[in-house]
Amino acid sequence: MKAYPSLPFSHNSLKVFESVARLLSFTHAAHELHVTQSAVSRQVKALETELNATLIVRKHRSIELTEKGMALFEVLRSNYLELEGLFEKWSAPEKKRLVIKSAVSFATRVLLPKLSELNERYPDYEIVIIPVFEGDWDLAREQSDLVILNTKQPKLYRGHPKATFLRDEYMAPIYTSVEGQSQKLLPEVLAMPRLHATDDHMDWKSWLSPQDMLVTPSRHTSFVSLDLAISACLSGQGATVTDLMLVLPELERGFLRTPNMTPIRTSAWQYFAFMPQKSDIALDLLQWLQVLFEGEQARLHRLIEKYQWRFH
Repeated sequence: MKAYPSLPFSHNSLKVFESVARLLSFTHAAHELHVTQSAVSRQVKALETELNATLIVRKHRSIELTEKGMALFEVLRSNYLELEGLFEKWSAPEKKRLVIKSAVSFATRVLLPKLSELNERYPDYEIVIIPVFEGDWDLAREQSDLVILNTKQPKLYRGHPKATFLRDEYMAPIYTSVEGQSQKLLPEVLAMPRLHATDDHMDWKSWLSPQDMLVTPSRHTSFVSLDLAISACLSGQGATVTDLMLVLPELERGFLRTPNMTPIRTSAWQYFAFMPQKSDIALDLLQWLQVLFEGEQARLHRLIEKYQWRFH
């Protein structure tokens, strides 16, 4: 049994009719199809005979589509456009993809501002950034080109053949500077409402010294997101403890501040790059990251000197 019994025997007649209906001209259709006008007319007439339907009304100097002709043209046009798009996609060279996976905060605050630089560095690649929640992941079946890990279990990755240490976290409290207001002293910041990136308040707990813990803030607000905690801080809702490397632009411009003489502490969390499969593009990306971190650490040290922050 024929799969599509109602379709005309010659699909070429459909193509000819679509051209005539789109251009509303036998002459123009003949030029487009590189055949004679009489050949176009015969194909359309044969299609009308096979379908037992009048598709075109032939007038002295023009043609018009009948209701059935218009219905057939709409179907053909829609399907030809889809086919054209499909074949164009097949013929276009497939763009290579550079897939980077990282913690949400790193993707938002480090990779996104560098997106134009990454596109310039890898013009033949589509940059794919996949943000994931902070923590340790199952990397056994990882398919990305490079994973940027923020882990509190660095011993799992130190010495691993596929992992490279990138940097420590440098933790200190931050708050928003209000225009015209003098810079706050550390005790004033500690008394502000505390914004937490996690439910367990671990960033504040790990940073506070025993004497600092005696200071009681007015309230606590917890987020399950470092980005939300920083955003709340930027909007003047309180102070949060964060990795200063993630807010360097805001610190340099004075949008965020850390009081003079504030202790900076390294946290239990560290950054590693994990390369599932060694490749030239992944190695180059790793080198770019290492140079980026070296530059950011130099910027942080300039701020340390400027505000006399102290390492603890």
